[in-house]
Amino acid sequence: MTAQHLPGDAPFFEEWSTKQPGARRSLERARAVGQVMGTWDRTPPVLVVVGSKGKGTTAVHTAATLSAALIRSGHPAHVGLVTSPGLRTNRERMRFDGLAISEEEYEQVAQRLAGARASVAPTDGGYLSPTGAFTIAGAAWAAARGSDVLVLEEGLGGRSDEVSLFEPRVVAVTKVFYEHGELLGPTLDDVARDLLGVVRPSTRTIVTVPQDAEVTAIIEETAATFGAELVTVTADRPTRAPAGLAPITRLNAATGESAGRALASALGWQVDDDRASAALATVQVPGRLSRHRVGDVPVMVDGAISPEGVAATVAEYRRWHGRLDTVVASFPDTKDVEACFAELRGFQRVIPARADDYLRFTKAAALWSEALDARTALALGVGSARSDDGGCLIIGTQSYVGIALDVLGAETERAFGLSSG
Repeated sequence: MTAQHLPGDAPFFEEWSTKQPGARRSLERARAVGQVMGTWDRTPPVLVVVGSKGKGTTAVHTAATLSAALIRSGHPAHVGLVTSPGLRTNRERMRFDGLAISEEEYEQVAQRLAGARASVAPTDGGYLSPTGAFTIAGAAWAAARGSDVLVLEEGLGGRSDEVSLFEPRVVAVTKVFYEHGELLGPTLDDVARDLLGVVRPSTRTIVTVPQDAEVTAIIEETAATFGAELVTVTADRPTRAPAGLAPITRLNAATGESAGRALASALGWQVDDDRASAALATVQVPGRLSRHRVGDVPVMVDGAISPEGVAATVAEYRRWHGRLDTVVASFPDTKDVEACFAELRGFQRVIPARADDYLRFTKAAALWSEALDARTALALGVGSARSDDGGCLIIGTQSYVGIALDVLGAETERAFGLSSG
């Protein structure tokens, strides 16, 4: 859920919110509704981003790189981008040349989605998932706006996600680890195979970061099966992304740039290096190790919700800020709460927060006596940091991160700022 709710949100979430117990999302229904919306009538070339961590960062850097491609006698490419989830609003899920869909257009797309859903009778008892609705509606909107290329970030899974309904020319794979076992399978092998299920005969290149041996074997097997080139992006790979990024952010940025260049090459486009540098310098990915200031208080915000992710975020906060002083964290009972909080043991002050009304935070409350509502906890955390002349780390679920960014007044309308005109 996002920090702000818009009237147009309802059609995207309605089937999920009214689903019957045991019902599962239906790709068949997504395809049928998308066909009514015209999702595949004039689909531009597609690039899909999958993985467990870093997808949003990779997707935005991919889109920014493609915006630097020169086509049609030197005209810059127009880039459609659909990501997940929204933060301050769900409009942020759909972008054209980096800018979020306007409120007026969002309402129009929502109405078209509602009409398409009403015209398609249920066939398999499944429902149209919110991420699926945003994917098919966002793709249709971006194509209608005149996108020359479309970048899609998976919402949950690969083969089991609605991005698998498209035919990507390039697939970018961020770090894969075991998650969502109840949906993707009980092992890391199952998770990886589901994610790589987006690869099609149309896929010419798979771009990946270094992976565990088990995941690497599956990626290599998939590339060989479909005859796709495999490109592995390491930490020392040259990139036009700005210096000074956190190591993990820089790796994901380089992965996005490599994927964007691979698609541009496949299409016969030329990426202008100076434009690429300019575009990548404007990239903003709020809530992914993003840095902010509240008056004189330095604040970092990240959506890590696993012990490994929390540990990496803490290390980057220490590298940036120099010490572990105040952290405001939100981990619901559905996560490994004890292990996540254990990674915060070095902080002088830990403030637990609760964010989502539909999730429980009893484990956090048991560990720390109580979990404050998000806005109260954030105000306390920033205030405490100010009184100590220190900084504040904000970490937890994407819903909580959205609230934090709303409180901070962070810029979320534009993901990158290079003009395509």
